[in-house]
Amino acid sequence: MPQPHQHYPQYQQYAEASPQFESFGQYYHDPQFDAERQPPLRELDRRVSVLERQFVQLDRRLSRVERRLQRVNQRLRAVEQRFNFPFTPFEGGY
Repeated sequence: MPQPHQHYPQYQQYAEASPQFESFGQYYHDPQFDAERQPPLRELDRRVSVLERQFVQLDRRLSRVERRLQRVNQRLRAVEQRFNFPFTPFEGGY
């Protein structure tokens, strides 16, 4: 069982100073406490939809880059065959 005002020490002095409210201290609940800890479902849904949209965009970009890289690779192989020299980018080719 959480102690009264465990999360809100700024209210502890009021509970100690006035004995008629002391017994209600454990029932005091700040509505912002849960909101900070757990955002509402609508906000979570919004975040999920934003992340899904970003995932789709990144997936499309990745597939475009992949196709472009394949085309570049094909062109390099064609240049290799045409001019009969190996393209070795890691050994300073071209």
